[in-house]
Amino acid sequence: MSSECPRCGAPLSTFALAGATAVACDDCGYAGVEADHSGEPRLVESWEDAIARFHTDHD
Repeated sequence: MSSECPRCGAPLSTFALAGATAVACDDCGYAGVEADHSGEPRLVESWEDAIARFHTDHD
């Protein structure tokens, strides 16, 4: 495994105990378990849009 975090590029820390090893990133919390973290992009509502929606819903 590379010594750089696949998520953020920071150096990985290696831990060993009783013959087993694991890697982890202190910066982003990556724990050496492969997973797809991309997900679907989330639409973020601005405060201006939220307030306008509130007034529309409550007028």
